[in-house]
Amino acid sequence: MRFMLGVLLSAFLSAAPIAGAQTIPEVYLSVTGFELAVSGAEKDAGVSFRTGPMTVGKPAVGVFSMFNCGYFSVTIPPNSFKEDATAGWRVEITPLRAVNHAVTFRLRWIRALDKGTGLSPVNEDVEVTLRPGESRPLDSVPVPANAATLDSRPCRTKAASLRVSLDFPDLDRRLVGANVWLVERLPNGKEESQLQSIRGVPHRRLTFYFDSIPNGTKRIDFFGTLIADPERGSIDVTLETVRAIQDPSPDPQGYQAARWFRSTVQLKPDETVEVALRDPDEKVDAIPGRTFSLRIQAKQIR
Repeated sequence: MRFMLGVLLSAFLSAAPIAGAQTIPEVYLSVTGFELAVSGAEKDAGVSFRTGPMTVGKPAVGVFSMFNCGYFSVTIPPNSFKEDATAGWRVEITPLRAVNHAVTFRLRWIRALDKGTGLSPVNEDVEVTLRPGESRPLDSVPVPANAATLDSRPCRTKAASLRVSLDFPDLDRRLVGANVWLVERLPNGKEESQLQSIRGVPHRRLTFYFDSIPNGTKRIDFFGTLIADPERGSIDVTLETVRAIQDPSPDPQGYQAARWFRSTVQLKPDETVEVALRDPDEKVDAIPGRTFSLRIQAKQIR
């Protein structure tokens, strides 16, 4: 079993409070160490520096050390690099502004320690904008094939790297709920509907799947995702719905055709909003004479 040595810290550079400074709620920036396997994928090395609640204009600084078989540790100034580190970075993040959870920040980093790799010192000073779930690579260094490991097995890490990302907290206690109806209007004017009740954390994708709709020898599926963003007195809901026609082969594994419908609506408490599932460019209905829509209710539960 392989052991990873890591320290997870959230910290700020010591500074006097900034009068009237804007705070950025709900999201955080993190710089994380990654390891690239010789014959596998890039994986989180288990060490991150997180900004915590952010204040515009207030920098946060992390000091990263990489040692042995791509292992990482992180600390804050005035602490320096690990004694046995072969590479080290100083990373500074200063939030500048935030719009709809997208954060623009100044990113300053330098690979200030580099032992025996033959690489030239590298640094960057750039303004970056990230949305939740997005990330940006900083730097990467090779790991020697004969590097020491904690379990004395051969080192299987090819390179070690740093990446900055923006996201919502992992342990967000807030909860939103939504009722989503697939409404089918028949040629005789009657309606049939299916209900999906879903719950989840705000700002995260919540999935819904409805039962297949038969159409002769074909079957049509409706499914998609919903993202709820609670605001004061209302909830912004972003919907992505897929209408897909099942593969007609005897052993269907996928779909013959699909169409995406994307929309954003704002809901007040106890309000129901309907969204048509019809592309104006479509010449013929998926099922002639029958139309489909979604009805949505959403609320913040806690």
